[in-house]
Amino acid sequence: MKSFAHRGWSAGAGENTIEAFKKSKEAGIDGVEFDIRYGVDGKTIVVIHNRAKDNKVLTFEEALNYLRETELELLIECKEYEERFYKLAVDFVKQFGLEKRVTFFAFPHIASKFPWNEPREHKLGIIAPLPQHIAKYSQMYKPDMILLGWGDRIQRFAFKLVWSLVSLPRVIQAMPKVRLVVGVAFTKADVLWLSKQGGLYGYTIDNPNIRSDV
Repeated sequence: MKSFAHRGWSAGAGENTIEAFKKSKEAGIDGVEFDIRYGVDGKTIVVIHNRAKDNKVLTFEEALNYLRETELELLIECKEYEERFYKLAVDFVKQFGLEKRVTFFAFPHIASKFPWNEPREHKLGIIAPLPQHIAKYSQMYKPDMILLGWGDRIQRFAFKLVWSLVSLPRVIQAMPKVRLVVGVAFTKADVLWLSKQGGLYGYTIDNPNIRSDV
């Protein structure tokens, strides 16, 4: 099961930065998850979760230029969507030869706009806030990846409840081409529980260092 550093490495200062990516590389984890959107000029794609307030932010091009020298798998959340935005992001991925390592994903209201049926070398994914959305989105979009909500107590309870009633391996078997990733693991207990769930492709984690403690 793969582990992905949430927002590059969101524990402590410096999420969605080159410094965060360096920490992930040095930790030897499998990949990084990070956010992209337009910067303050409305033209440049930047790496940031909330809207940028100034130009002092990492650009998507700068991020990919660093990440191409690593072996990290990249889960890239699109915080907005329009045709130009998507095309520009894909062009950068191609420019740096990262197509095979990239999955673009988003929450449903954004991911629904993805060109799901167009030929592509990169992967596309969608966030399923609750486990019962898995089958729905799998049938609607045929995504390469589905990311499951694990962000609060209600989501965690729902996830564990559904998995106690429905066999996860059976769900995976029903859609063998879809990779399931759970996020976000915050504690050692989260990592321990998730590591025991067969069939998951991976999980995102705020502080990947806690993996060694479970």
